[in-house]
Amino acid sequence: MRENSDAMTALRRRVAERQSSSLPHMIVEELERMIINGALGGGDRINESALALRLGVSRGPVREACRHLERSRLVEFRANRGMFVREISVDEAAQLYDIRAGLFGLAGRLAAAPVDAAEAEALRAEARELDAAETTDAYYPRNVDLHRRLVALSGNARLVELYDAISKELHLYRRHGLESDAARRASNDQHRRIIDHLEAGDGEEAARLMEAHIVAGKNRMLTQHGRAQD
Repeated sequence: MRENSDAMTALRRRVAERQSSSLPHMIVEELERMIINGALGGGDRINESALALRLGVSRGPVREACRHLERSRLVEFRANRGMFVREISVDEAAQLYDIRAGLFGLAGRLAAAPVDAAEAEALRAEARELDAAETTDAYYPRNVDLHRRLVALSGNARLVELYDAISKELHLYRRHGLESDAARRASNDQHRRIIDHLEAGDGEEAARLMEAHIVAGKNRMLTQHGRAQD
Protein backbone atom coordinates (compact mmCIF):
# COMPACT_ATOMS: atom_id res chain seq x y z
CA MET A 1 0.00 0.00 0.00
CA ARG A 2 1.54 3.27 -1.14
CA GLU A 3 1.62 5.99 1.49
CA ASN A 4 -0.31 9.25 1.28
CA SER A 5 0.75 10.92 4.51
CA ASP A 6 -1.20 14.17 4.14
CA ALA A 7 -4.46 12.32 3.46
CA MET A 8 -3.83 9.92 6.32
CA THR A 9 -3.10 12.76 8.73
CA ALA A 10 -6.33 14.51 7.73
CA LEU A 11 -8.31 11.29 8.07
CA ARG A 12 -6.85 10.58 11.52
CA ARG A 13 -7.98 14.04 12.60
CA ARG A 14 -11.52 13.34 11.36
CA VAL A 15 -11.52 9.92 13.00
CA ALA A 16 -10.76 11.49 16.37
CA GLU A 17 -13.81 13.73 16.01
CA ARG A 18 -16.30 10.97 15.20
CA GLN A 19 -18.12 8.36 17.24
CA SER A 20 -16.84 4.80 16.89
CA SER A 21 -20.03 3.71 15.09
CA SER A 22 -19.08 5.86 12.10
CA LEU A 23 -15.47 4.71 11.87
CA PRO A 24 -15.99 1.81 9.44
CA HIS A 25 -17.88 4.09 7.04
CA MET A 26 -15.11 6.67 7.17
CA ILE A 27 -12.47 4.02 6.55
CA VAL A 28 -14.46 2.65 3.60
CA GLU A 29 -14.55 6.15 2.10
CA GLU A 30 -10.81 6.57 2.63
CA LEU A 31 -9.93 3.23 1.06
CA GLU A 32 -12.20 3.97 -1.91
CA ARG A 33 -10.51 7.36 -2.28
CA MET A 34 -7.09 5.69 -2.24
CA ILE A 35 -8.19 3.29 -4.99
CA ILE A 36 -9.59 6.16 -7.10
CA ASN A 37 -6.40 8.21 -6.62
CA GLY A 38 -4.15 5.28 -7.45
CA ALA A 39 -2.58 5.04 -3.99
CA LEU A 40 -3.95 1.48 -3.93
CA GLY A 41 -3.92 -0.56 -7.12
CA GLY A 42 -5.19 -3.96 -8.17
CA GLY A 43 -3.36 -6.71 -6.32
CA ASP A 44 -2.12 -4.46 -3.50
CA ARG A 45 -2.41 -5.92 -0.01
CA ILE A 46 -4.33 -3.94 2.58
CA ASN A 47 -2.30 -4.12 5.79
CA GLU A 48 -5.05 -3.85 8.40
CA SER A 49 -2.66 -3.52 11.35
CA ALA A 50 -0.59 -0.76 9.71
CA LEU A 51 -3.69 1.12 8.60
CA ALA A 52 -5.23 0.92 12.08
CA LEU A 53 -1.98 2.16 13.62
CA ARG A 54 -1.77 5.15 11.28
CA LEU A 55 -5.40 6.07 11.94
CA GLY A 56 -5.09 5.61 15.67
CA VAL A 57 -7.96 3.10 15.85
CA SER A 58 -8.31 -0.57 16.70
CA ARG A 59 -8.26 -3.21 13.98
CA GLY A 60 -12.01 -3.86 14.44
CA PRO A 61 -13.31 -0.88 12.41
CA VAL A 62 -10.66 -1.48 9.73
CA ARG A 63 -11.66 -5.14 9.46
CA GLU A 64 -15.35 -4.18 9.25
CA ALA A 65 -14.58 -1.66 6.50
CA CYS A 66 -12.69 -4.31 4.54
CA ARG A 67 -15.61 -6.73 4.86
CA HIS A 68 -17.88 -4.04 3.43
CA LEU A 69 -15.51 -3.51 0.50
CA GLU A 70 -15.35 -7.28 -0.01
CA ARG A 71 -19.15 -7.40 -0.35
CA SER A 72 -18.97 -4.60 -2.91
CA ARG A 73 -16.28 -6.59 -4.78
CA LEU A 74 -13.56 -3.98 -4.43
CA VAL A 75 -11.33 -6.16 -2.29
CA GLU A 76 -10.95 -9.91 -1.80
CA PHE A 77 -9.73 -12.16 1.00
CA ARG A 78 -6.92 -14.56 0.10
CA ALA A 79 -6.53 -17.47 2.50
CA ASN A 80 -3.49 -17.20 4.77
CA ARG A 81 -2.47 -13.93 3.07
CA GLY A 82 -5.06 -11.31 4.02
CA MET A 83 -7.13 -8.73 2.17
CA PHE A 84 -6.15 -7.45 -1.27
CA VAL A 85 -7.52 -4.92 -3.74
CA ARG A 86 -9.39 -7.08 -6.23
CA GLU A 87 -7.98 -7.62 -9.72
CA ILE A 88 -10.31 -8.39 -12.64
CA SER A 89 -9.53 -9.90 -16.01
CA VAL A 90 -9.77 -8.02 -19.30
CA ASP A 91 -12.80 -10.15 -20.26
CA GLU A 92 -14.60 -9.32 -17.01
CA ALA A 93 -13.69 -5.66 -17.42
CA ALA A 94 -15.17 -5.65 -20.94
CA GLN A 95 -18.42 -7.10 -19.60
CA LEU A 96 -18.56 -4.47 -16.86
CA TYR A 97 -17.91 -1.72 -19.41
CA ASP A 98 -20.92 -2.94 -21.42
CA ILE A 99 -23.15 -2.82 -18.34
CA ARG A 100 -21.78 0.60 -17.41
CA ALA A 101 -22.40 1.92 -20.93
CA GLY A 102 -26.03 0.86 -20.73
CA LEU A 103 -26.50 2.48 -17.32
CA PHE A 104 -24.80 5.72 -18.37
CA GLY A 105 -26.92 5.91 -21.52
CA LEU A 106 -30.08 5.26 -19.49
CA ALA A 107 -29.13 8.12 -17.17
CA GLY A 108 -29.01 10.46 -20.19
CA ARG A 109 -32.39 9.24 -21.42
CA LEU A 110 -34.01 9.74 -18.01
CA ALA A 111 -32.56 13.27 -17.85
CA ALA A 112 -34.60 14.22 -20.95
CA ALA A 113 -36.02 17.34 -19.29
CA PRO A 114 -33.73 20.28 -20.12
CA VAL A 115 -30.93 20.88 -17.65
CA ASP A 116 -31.27 24.47 -16.49
CA ALA A 117 -28.62 27.05 -17.38
CA ALA A 118 -27.12 27.15 -13.89
CA GLU A 119 -26.65 23.38 -13.75
CA ALA A 120 -25.26 23.30 -17.29
CA GLU A 121 -22.74 26.01 -16.40
CA ALA A 122 -21.72 24.11 -13.27
CA LEU A 123 -21.10 21.01 -15.41
CA ARG A 124 -19.12 23.05 -17.94
CA ALA A 125 -17.05 24.49 -15.09
CA GLU A 126 -16.14 20.94 -14.10
CA ALA A 127 -15.17 20.24 -17.72
CA ARG A 128 -12.93 23.32 -17.68
CA GLU A 129 -11.26 21.99 -14.53
CA LEU A 130 -10.62 18.77 -16.40
CA ASP A 131 -9.04 20.76 -19.23
CA ALA A 132 -6.62 22.24 -16.71
CA ALA A 133 -5.68 18.83 -15.27
CA GLU A 134 -2.28 17.97 -16.75
CA THR A 135 -1.83 14.49 -15.27
CA THR A 136 -3.92 11.37 -14.80
CA ASP A 137 -3.70 11.86 -11.03
CA ALA A 138 -5.24 15.31 -11.39
CA TYR A 139 -7.74 14.35 -14.09
CA TYR A 140 -9.14 11.03 -12.97
CA PRO A 141 -10.78 11.90 -9.60
CA ARG A 142 -12.46 14.95 -11.20
CA ASN A 143 -13.60 12.74 -14.08
CA VAL A 144 -15.20 10.35 -11.58
CA ASP A 145 -17.01 13.27 -9.91
CA LEU A 146 -18.34 14.61 -13.23
CA HIS A 147 -19.68 11.21 -14.24
CA ARG A 148 -21.43 10.85 -10.88
CA ARG A 149 -23.01 14.27 -11.34
CA LEU A 150 -24.22 13.40 -14.85
CA VAL A 151 -25.77 10.14 -13.64
CA ALA A 152 -27.45 11.95 -10.73
CA LEU A 153 -29.37 14.06 -13.28
CA SER A 154 -31.46 10.94 -13.95
CA GLY A 155 -33.19 11.45 -10.60
CA ASN A 156 -33.07 7.66 -10.13
CA ALA A 157 -31.27 6.79 -6.89
CA ARG A 158 -31.09 3.08 -7.67
CA LEU A 159 -29.50 3.79 -11.06
CA VAL A 160 -26.91 6.01 -9.38
CA GLU A 161 -26.12 3.22 -6.90
CA LEU A 162 -25.76 0.56 -9.62
CA TYR A 163 -23.62 2.79 -11.83
CA ASP A 164 -21.33 3.69 -8.95
CA ALA A 165 -20.89 0.04 -7.94
CA ILE A 166 -19.95 -1.04 -11.47
CA SER A 167 -17.63 1.94 -11.93
CA LYS A 168 -15.71 1.20 -8.73
CA GLU A 169 -14.77 -2.26 -10.00
CA LEU A 170 -13.27 -0.66 -13.12
CA HIS A 171 -11.09 2.03 -11.52
CA LEU A 172 -7.78 0.35 -12.43
CA TYR A 173 -8.69 0.05 -16.12
CA ARG A 174 -10.33 3.47 -16.28
CA ARG A 175 -7.24 5.23 -14.92
CA HIS A 176 -4.96 3.48 -17.38
CA GLY A 177 -7.22 4.47 -20.27
CA LEU A 178 -6.75 8.16 -19.46
CA GLU A 179 -2.97 8.29 -19.17
CA SER A 180 -2.34 10.11 -22.47
CA ASP A 181 -3.08 13.78 -23.14
CA ALA A 182 -4.94 12.80 -26.33
CA ALA A 183 -7.23 10.38 -24.49
CA ARG A 184 -8.04 12.97 -21.81
CA ARG A 185 -8.80 15.66 -24.42
CA ALA A 186 -11.03 13.34 -26.42
CA SER A 187 -12.86 12.23 -23.28
CA ASN A 188 -13.49 15.79 -22.13
CA ASP A 189 -14.67 16.90 -25.60
CA GLN A 190 -17.26 14.15 -25.32
CA HIS A 191 -18.29 15.49 -21.91
CA ARG A 192 -18.98 18.90 -23.43
CA ARG A 193 -21.14 17.47 -26.23
CA ILE A 194 -23.12 15.49 -23.68
CA ILE A 195 -23.72 18.61 -21.58
CA ASP A 196 -24.88 20.55 -24.65
CA HIS A 197 -27.54 17.95 -25.47
CA LEU A 198 -28.66 17.64 -21.86
CA GLU A 199 -29.14 21.39 -21.69
CA ALA A 200 -31.15 21.23 -24.92
CA GLY A 201 -33.40 18.53 -23.46
CA ASP A 202 -32.42 16.06 -26.17
CA GLY A 203 -32.45 12.93 -24.03
CA GLU A 204 -32.12 10.47 -26.90
CA GLU A 205 -28.98 12.08 -28.32
CA ALA A 206 -27.56 12.58 -24.83
CA ALA A 207 -28.17 8.88 -24.16
CA ARG A 208 -26.44 7.89 -27.42
CA LEU A 209 -23.43 10.08 -26.65
CA MET A 210 -23.19 8.89 -23.04
CA GLU A 211 -23.27 5.24 -24.06
CA ALA A 212 -20.69 5.90 -26.79
CA HIS A 213 -18.50 7.70 -24.23
CA ILE A 214 -18.23 4.55 -22.11
CA VAL A 215 -17.76 2.31 -25.16
CA ALA A 216 -14.82 4.53 -26.17
CA GLY A 217 -13.25 3.83 -22.78
CA LYS A 218 -13.81 0.11 -23.27
CA ASN A 219 -12.15 0.25 -26.68
CA ARG A 220 -9.13 2.09 -25.26
CA MET A 221 -8.83 -0.65 -22.67
CA LEU A 222 -9.06 -3.42 -25.28
CA THR A 223 -6.49 -1.70 -27.51
CA GLN A 224 -4.06 -1.42 -24.60
CA HIS A 225 -4.37 -5.16 -24.04
CA GLY A 226 -4.03 -6.09 -27.71
CA ARG A 227 -7.66 -7.04 -28.17
CA ALA A 228 -9.79 -6.29 -31.24
CA GLN A 229 -12.33 -3.53 -30.72
CA ASP A 230 -16.07 -4.02 -31.22
